[in-house]
Amino acid sequence: MKKYALIFMVFLFGCTSSINEPPYEINQKQFYDALDEQGNKLFAYVVSVKAKTREQINLNKKLTRSDIERFAEQEHFEESTVLKLQLEDQAVEFLSKELAQRNYCEDKYKINEVLWRDLSVQLRGRCL
Repeated sequence: MKKYALIFMVFLFGCTSSINEPPYEINQKQFYDALDEQGNKLFAYVVSVKAKTREQINLNKKLTRSDIERFAEQEHFEESTVLKLQLEDQAVEFLSKELAQRNYCEDKYKINEVLWRDLSVQLRGRCL
């Protein structure tokens, strides 16, 4: 029984160490404002993440099964729709706070476009 408890604890500590590292790090947030021909307030909000280097496999040493699994399970921002959707949700929250802080849109706003680049998302919209 003690053996199983020890194995379980080792497994838990292994899992928690990988959870602490965020899947991406926000690098920059930028807010742009403008007026259209009718005087309506427009905005664009860009959130960028830092590029993350890929972990390399050392082919000179003997690889364990867990090394290979860990390498295969690496999630990279550029290839992950889940991470991109998470960033998009975060960008909407940041935009809402930014608009409130600047007191830019008095009532409501609408996001008309979401544009993606490799490591950034841009939200474009207007005040209602």
